[in-house]
Formats: sequence, C-alpha cells, structure tokens
Amino acid sequence: MKVTGIIAEYNPFHNGHLYHLNQSKELTGADYIIVIMSGDYTQRGTPAIFSKYVRAETALLLGADLVLEMPVYGAVSAAPDFAACGVSGLSASGICNFLAFGSESGDITRLKKQAEISSAETIEQSERIREGLKNGLTWPAARARALAESAPSDGVLASSPNDILAVEYLNSLKKCASSMEPVTFRRTDYGYHSEERSGAFASATAVRKAVLEKNMNFVEATVPAELLECLAKEACPPITFDDFSLLLSAQILEASLADLEQTAGMPKDLGGKLFREKLSFLPASELTAARKDRQYTYSRVNRCLLNFMLGITKEDEQKFKELDFVPWLRILGFRKDAGPLLSELKKQTSVPVITKTADARFLLSGKSYELFEKHLKTAELYRLACSLKSGYTMKNEFTRPILIV
Repeated sequence: MKVTGIIAEYNPFHNGHLYHLNQSKELTGADYIIVIMSGDYTQRGTPAIFSKYVRAETALLLGADLVLEMPVYGAVSAAPDFAACGVSGLSASGICNFLAFGSESGDITRLKKQAEISSAETIEQSERIREGLKNGLTWPAARARALAESAPSDGVLASSPNDILAVEYLNSLKKCASSMEPVTFRRTDYGYHSEERSGAFASATAVRKAVLEKNMNFVEATVPAELLECLAKEACPPITFDDFSLLLSAQILEASLADLEQTAGMPKDLGGKLFREKLSFLPASELTAARKDRQYTYSRVNRCLLNFMLGITKEDEQKFKELDFVPWLRILGFRKDAGPLLSELKKQTSVPVITKTADARFLLSGKSYELFEKHLKTAELYRLACSLKSGYTMKNEFTRPILIV
C-alpha cells in the first residue's frame, strides 16, 4: 500500500488544489491520499471562509481518501509550527510514504539546499536580521535577505510564501526523523497573494476576494463544481474575521494586560498597545491593519488577535509542543472504498484516533483532553458566527456525523 500525505487548508478548495491532488497521486503512484487540513481557522490568522465540513467533503469527492483535521493550535501558528503540526500528524499515522506539496520553484533539490541553510541561524545571520529591521524591512524580508547573503553562489533562496513553507516541511521531516519522502511540483497560479487568474487557475486569495465580492463568473471559472454543490447543501455563508468583531472587542474590553500578554504568540509591546486602546472598538480587519508595522506582519497580528479571541494561551501552545504537535488524529471524513486505509491506520498509528467526538473523553486524558476541549470550543465559536450570519443553526461538533462519500 502506497500512501501520500498532503498538508492543506483548502481555503477554499479551488482548481489548483485539484491539480495538486492529481499530481500528488500521479507522481508518487499512491493507492491512497491522506489530507491533514486546517479546520475552522487558518495559518494566516483568520477564520476559514467556508465550513471545514464543506471543504473536507469537496476534497473527498475530488480524490482525497481520508481527511484529518489539524488541531487549532497548529493551524493558527507561524510557518515552522504549522509545518511541524502537519508533518507530525501524517508521520504519527504510521502509514504515509510520501509528503507531497506545491511550491513556486517546483525544485526539491533547491528547496533541500535552502532547508540546510535555514535550519540553524548563525550569529552573523541574526545580526543581519537586526540590521534589516532597523532599515525598515519586515521580519520575514529581513530574514530572507540574511539567508540569501549566506546562500551558495548558485542563488539558492526560498523567498515566496509556498517555497518558505516547503522549506519548513523539509525541516520538520528532519526534526521528527520521518520516513516520508518529500515530493514537490510547480504551482499553477500567479502566486500566493496574486489576485489574477490564469485560465482556470487562481490563488486562494483571489478566489476568496471573488467570493466576497460575489463575482460568480470568476468563482465558477476557478473552483470545481463539486465545491459549489457542497455549498448548496450547507447553510454556512462566507465567514470573515470581521464577523467576529463584536466578540473580539468585548473580550479586549474585559481583558487585563496579563491576559493579553499570556496569549499565544503575543509580543509584550503588541499586548500593551491593545490594552491601552481597548476602547477603540474597530472591526477586526481594521484592528489588524492599525497594529501592523515593519516588525509585525499582517498575518502575525491576525494570529495574535485570533488566538486571544479563541482563548489560546502560551501555556496551551507549550502543552501542544510537549505532545509533539500531535495529541490526537481526528477524522473529518473518508471515502467508502478506503476501508483498507482505515484498517491500516488503526493498526499503525501512534496516537489516539477520534472518529466520534463524544468518545474523546475515553481516548484522551490530561493535557491532551484539556487541549481537545478547548479545540472544540473554538469550533463552536465558528459555528456561532455561521449561525448568526445565516439565521440557521448548524449541527454542533457532537451531533455532526463523520463525512462518508
């Protein structure tokens, strides 16, 4: 049995993701594809635009055999921890032979060289990063320049978002001594942040923009029909961070300075700014824009605000890491013909597998169960936003059945 793993967000699922699934299966000769997918919240620090169940069902209809939900603590984190969570989850399954991912370069040799360079930051590189920050660069840009100056003369450098994430996947594979073989291929769109369309392909950023602008010609040209069919069955409208603005402002209003500073990923000075200006009551997107500066990127501020709203603390973050980023594997759905895959997973996995939410209290204990309970609470906050926006009460995490297609 050959099994290929994919780490994804599918925010939302578009034609580039379908190409990714097909290429992953073709290049590895896989019998099965396992996807570990961000659930209700994403790595860029915002709620997913559509329900995780819509996104998971679309993936299953289009080639994935099993979809696992990434715990919120890994999903809402910077690239190194996001990658570590995804890689650890697939490795813990005990059955993945390959890790397949798209990249701007499409060159695994180049990415492996960059991974070697970035895996251990030198004193000289740290000094160059500080110089870059003083000169007005953002932290990612300053770090990229420092690494570029340390790169070999062949110009090896991962500077685009997906290449940077690919490098983190490679570093994570090495750190957890995973036996999965990495496989990459070139992305089909103009780039991570591009809002342009290339035939039937566009970035998730462009598709989200079209969805929110109700530009259905763009949407229908760039997403599979199966996504639209799944959306038609699910009473969940597009969700943005601004749909949580009232909740976020109310929590900031009630928070102490210590509460803010204890939030996962929250720098002390950013927590202080939020505390001093707690009466501003800005929409979530405007609050992020107001706090973004050369030191803190838009995504980092988003993650801090989202972690605060969800109640995820630095202590939670530490517990999650102590459990090697994989306290459990939670199945969102699978294909009917994936029986052999599920049987092998149950035999080989090194962590508890959750198929029914109510069973978690019997399968987990201590720190793992504490984290799972908080994970469920974050899911219910997303369901609350969906219900308030749509006027329809969605099923909760205990009554929602596992997806079988």
